[in-house]
Amino acid sequence: MIYNDIWATDNDIPTPEKVPQPVGYRILIRPRGVIEKTKGGIILTDSSKDSQSYLNSVGKIIAMGSECYSDRKQPWCKVDDWVIFGRYAGARISVQKVKMLLLNDDEIIATLESPDIITQQL
Repeated sequence: MIYNDIWATDNDIPTPEKVPQPVGYRILIRPRGVIEKTKGGIILTDSSKDSQSYLNSVGKIIAMGSECYSDRKQPWCKVDDWVIFGRYAGARISVQKVKMLLLNDDEIIATLESPDIITQQL
């Protein structure tokens, strides 16, 4: 079983300038990274990170295929939106050591004004 903490990316690493362009109904998402250390410097255990990752199916849309939401009058989301997706959704890829996801457009569950709306619990 693959958990989010295995592929979630550290938020301090910038998104690569050159990323794969999704085709068809696919969306490229960069997941929000999990907290690995508290503000006080305590390094979290794997079980704490796994508990946190359960609530961390949040990411930013990096690119969209040309057919995304073509069967809808209005798209649910667009590039640079923050979204919620299923915990095990999509194909995991690494782009210049930055871990990302390729999802189908119908695997987006919700959009967010800010990723901070979803609490990262420890």
